[in-house]
Amino acid sequence: MSWTEIRPELLTGLWETLAMVGWAALVAVVLGTPLGVLLVLTDRGRPLQNLLVNRVIGLVVNIGRSLPFIILMLALTAFTRSLVGTSIGLKGAIVPLALSAIPFFARLVETAVREVDAGLAEAVQAMGGGTWTVVRKALLPQALPSLVAGLTTTVIALVGYSAMAGAVGGGGLGDVAIRYGYQRYEGDVMLVTVVLLVLLVNVVQLIGDFFVRSLSDRSTRSAAYLRVSRPARAGVTAVAGVALVGALTAGTASLTSDGGDGGENTVTVAATPTPHGEILKFVQDNLAEDAGIDVRVREFTDYVKPNEAVATGEVDANFFQHTPFLGDYNDKNGTDIVPTVGVLVEPLGLYSDAADDVAALGAGDTVAVPNDTTNEGRALHLLDAQGLIELKDGTGLNATLDDVADDRGLEIRELEAAQTPRALQDVDAAVVNGNYAIDSGLDPRTDSLALEEAEGNPYVNILAVRSADVDDPAIGKLGELLNSPETKAFLEKEFPSSVPVFGPVG
Repeated sequence: MSWTEIRPELLTGLWETLAMVGWAALVAVVLGTPLGVLLVLTDRGRPLQNLLVNRVIGLVVNIGRSLPFIILMLALTAFTRSLVGTSIGLKGAIVPLALSAIPFFARLVETAVREVDAGLAEAVQAMGGGTWTVVRKALLPQALPSLVAGLTTTVIALVGYSAMAGAVGGGGLGDVAIRYGYQRYEGDVMLVTVVLLVLLVNVVQLIGDFFVRSLSDRSTRSAAYLRVSRPARAGVTAVAGVALVGALTAGTASLTSDGGDGGENTVTVAATPTPHGEILKFVQDNLAEDAGIDVRVREFTDYVKPNEAVATGEVDANFFQHTPFLGDYNDKNGTDIVPTVGVLVEPLGLYSDAADDVAALGAGDTVAVPNDTTNEGRALHLLDAQGLIELKDGTGLNATLDDVADDRGLEIRELEAAQTPRALQDVDAAVVNGNYAIDSGLDPRTDSLALEEAEGNPYVNILAVRSADVDDPAIGKLGELLNSPETKAFLEKEFPSSVPVFGPVG
């Protein structure tokens, strides 16, 4: 992408990141501060001692801190929708961001308040001050430098969490990096967004450090700040180390059990779960042994890793994509992955919970589309074919929003392909890939407002391998099994909306 094209995306992403992080941090301060103070005041020997309340609050905070943000974001879909009216977009991202930040900041507040000299609280009480006075006059003022340090840490964590907001169309710099840099293989875009994120984090840290120094004297408060910030950072480092070791262990175990060296008749295939993984498992369980091959399936939930796994030799083949997608990947990554046989077409469809037919959609409506290169183009061509938008003359398969000559009043929202069926309650319509439609319980034949034509469709799902492996006998046998009458019967029974399209692909 040229600088002219990416600059507005970066500026929008920066604004969205600041908005998400700012609102989430504000909510964290408003709700996390009283939670943290209560954790101290209700503890043993404190003014409001109540162990039951203390343990309940501690349990709630611990539960909130234990959930990975991406899981929390998806688990809160219904709650977010009920609270702000949508589970996608900027609003849809702010709610889970804020809820993840509240318990995080509450623990930092608790740590900061516990560091305050108990004698100060006792002195205020001796002068007739109540609990609120102790909090207002002694605990919070004395803990303020450490509270600011904790808020700085929280904001930086939120910047990291915001990168996952793209899963719900929340935008932000992280989404720009993933959507353009990662999914569309634009290395320059990835580099620029990484630099901007690093600068943003450093600016936040510098501002936080400035206020901490301003609020602290160079004796007791400076020491208190160090006692709070250093253990917190050490704790984060320790947790990251444990997570890294766990991830490496799990990854090694996965490679050992599902792929790797299994012999010359073993074929390890990367696939998305439905229908590709299920088709491969049918072959694995019913056909492979008689054919003399050992088929092993490794499932992925995104559209990038399966090709990376083939290119690096981690797996022997993949089955999840169509030829235009593969061609785009090869062009942008300098790889030489080739198709062997076609298996099926999964017609991409337009779905809606709000409209009964295409004619009911029009100006003012929002339509979600997949945000990866080929599937977005595919979705836009479907909308064009249905008369909902008009693309510029000569637009190719990899159309983007810049190729829309007339949106006819529609708002087109880009989401990760896997999220489009989940967004049907938040948008007026969504263009959904066949595999994700089936996986979410939609029947393309009866539930879609419009489907791609199967005849002459260039988006035939293929078995793909490295060019050096195209003549491998085991790969050839797997291709034959995927094109067998038994597999066709399985497809027609289990995935009747898919269209078998067998044969070699050049």
